[in-house]
Amino acid sequence: MQSIYGPSFDELSQQGRRPGTWKVLVMNEEESNIIQGVRYANIQLSAAYPVVSAYEFEFLKSEELVREFLDNCTIYMIVQRPLTYFDSIEIRDGFIYFEIADGKNQPMKCRIDPVAANISLPGEKLYVESQFFSETPGTVQPLRDVAGIKLFKEDGSFILWWSPQKLLYEYVVDDLRVETTDDADPLSFLDFDVLYIGKAFSQRVWNRLTGHDKMQKILTVQNPISAEPAARAPFEIALVLLKVVGLTDVPQVPYTDLGSTVPPILHDIDLDDENALERFLCETPIALGDEAMTREVEAQLINTFQPKFNDVKFANYPMIEGGMRSKGYSSTKLAIERLPAFLRTAHHSVAPIFPADDDD
Repeated sequence: MQSIYGPSFDELSQQGRRPGTWKVLVMNEEESNIIQGVRYANIQLSAAYPVVSAYEFEFLKSEELVREFLDNCTIYMIVQRPLTYFDSIEIRDGFIYFEIADGKNQPMKCRIDPVAANISLPGEKLYVESQFFSETPGTVQPLRDVAGIKLFKEDGSFILWWSPQKLLYEYVVDDLRVETTDDADPLSFLDFDVLYIGKAFSQRVWNRLTGHDKMQKILTVQNPISAEPAARAPFEIALVLLKVVGLTDVPQVPYTDLGSTVPPILHDIDLDDENALERFLCETPIALGDEAMTREVEAQLINTFQPKFNDVKFANYPMIEGGMRSKGYSSTKLAIERLPAFLRTAHHSVAPIFPADDDD
């Protein structure tokens, strides 16, 4: 897990403390029985699904299995990269051969053994259905400019589907067995420009994005990046869908002023109440899934990335309405546990974060 935002926990680390721990300084008996403490928060985020193009999303949002993945997503990013596609697809000698290309990076040559990848049984026939970006789809191998691949059994039953981004996600994150050349670089196809960041806690994310004004504006006015003949904004514009997966509550008693530019929210703790200190240290004042967490994440990400299609940039962050300060937290830090992409604007960038990084 990589922490990427917020000053407060860096300040705490100077005291020799880690997030999720607390320290109590004993008061002199002659001093007041009222002491003051503060709370800090660490919100953990995770990508719930591979990066999906706006074009794919229109089809996938009606799939029940995909909806289950997206149910708890409350933050979405509208992003863009050069058109990414499958090229040179062939099925021969029991293998699926293909390249992942974008017209910019060196194509990534791949081969999949369906048996070794637990996709099919030995001797079982597979059938491939391809979806093409071009208006004149090919019918003879090798297939070119392919947007997506569907695999079926001989009886016609569906096995799986891949877009380039979904296959890269499964290869890098889920250890899908893909044979590549030594110079293959899957991360070179996972870089995205962040155009817009939004939230969707009051309705399902697929409903929020259906007919979304900003999405329609981006699809209309944003020019393609790629020089590929099939490149069009709907093929290049994609979605990164995030969900809140955890909250670490970090109380500090008594409050120590470390010179933060953000005014603290002080909590009085009456030591005459024998349970007051324990309540403050052990009872988290907010439940996972509270709207304040989504508002905080959206505002902090927008303020950090400054996406060009977000009209409100939260210049006064963390002073926002309905965020974590409204729940008594002085400051909040975000930590992303899983992110299958480079995300960037002119103001900020974040590298991919995969589960294996948790122990780093």
